[in-house]
Amino acid sequence: MLIRGLDRERFQPIVAMPKREGNSAVKALFREAGAEVIEERDIRPFNGSSVARNDALKDRAYAIASYPLTVRCAKRLVNDVRPDLVHLNSTCLVAAAAGAHMAAPKLPVIAHVREPLLSNRWGRALASLNRRHVNAFISIDEAGLRTLGSKDADGTVVYNFVDDEAFHSDPESGEKYRRMQAWNADDVVFLFLARVAPSNGPLELVKLIDENAQKLHPSARFVVAGFPKSKTGYALAAYEAAGRSPRCVAVDFVEDPVPLMLASDVMVAPFTEPHSARSVFEGAALGKPGLVANVPHLVELVRDGHTGAVFSWEEPNTFVSAVNDLCNSDKRTEMGRASLEFAKANFCSKTGVEKTMSVYDKLLENR
Repeated sequence: MLIRGLDRERFQPIVAMPKREGNSAVKALFREAGAEVIEERDIRPFNGSSVARNDALKDRAYAIASYPLTVRCAKRLVNDVRPDLVHLNSTCLVAAAAGAHMAAPKLPVIAHVREPLLSNRWGRALASLNRRHVNAFISIDEAGLRTLGSKDADGTVVYNFVDDEAFHSDPESGEKYRRMQAWNADDVVFLFLARVAPSNGPLELVKLIDENAQKLHPSARFVVAGFPKSKTGYALAAYEAAGRSPRCVAVDFVEDPVPLMLASDVMVAPFTEPHSARSVFEGAALGKPGLVANVPHLVELVRDGHTGAVFSWEEPNTFVSAVNDLCNSDKRTEMGRASLEFAKANFCSKTGVEKTMSVYDKLLENR
């Protein structure tokens, strides 16, 4: 969306991406958006975030061994392409920032902060490398910027954004999906839609629902979606728990989630670790309130009591209260309207692209 939305009189995008088997669809997306694409084998991550932790010694060894390869690759690319600006799509590509500055010390380099960096020694090292080699940061939230470990870092918040077409989705597809699932007309459907992993809390959500089932509004129904076809470990435990719960329905991963989102009434992000939730801001663009856990990053996506509600894992009654409030049709409708307006102001692609280009302009002016 960023590539497609750039002002082509000012910016000509070139994307350097990892050369890997199975990346042809991603390559095609970049080309369709209007970018020239270069593939390189030595674009490799130096992970250290809450989403890609790099806890295992072998993974850290791989990151350290790969670092100079990515530095060398970036140095060569900058010498060949002669860009005016480099925008790295993650802090894990800090080696590319180092290589870019070896080739052109005054070249502006931006890193996108997409996940919170870890607070352990490994994460602090990654933050330090970024502060040393990157000129400016664009973060998807304020909480992400804070994990860089410095108030002096040049950072701008540009929330993740959704295609403007999402604001005009056909509600009939949601109604059709709801009829196909045979959901009752008076059911208030709370949808979890994310990767099924401990950090996202689907199993913990089902347990919380079952422990408080008698206190929850009788119309509240919970759909836990995103399960892989092959279920093992945590995913299997969550799937079986949802299957046993009279309040829950388990749904496998779907390629097009929009009908499912439109069929639902509230988006739920019960994350147990700090990171953002795409389903919440995409749901807001569809006029769906959000119900999120009280963890950093998530709380920036809703306005508690206005566009949704925030609950605390430590206080189960806050979850019960939030669910029951959202089962009130008038209150939910009001929050849905507020969510849509909040999404238009913060999550639409036009706004995101304009904010990003403003960062580009500022760096180029100061070069």
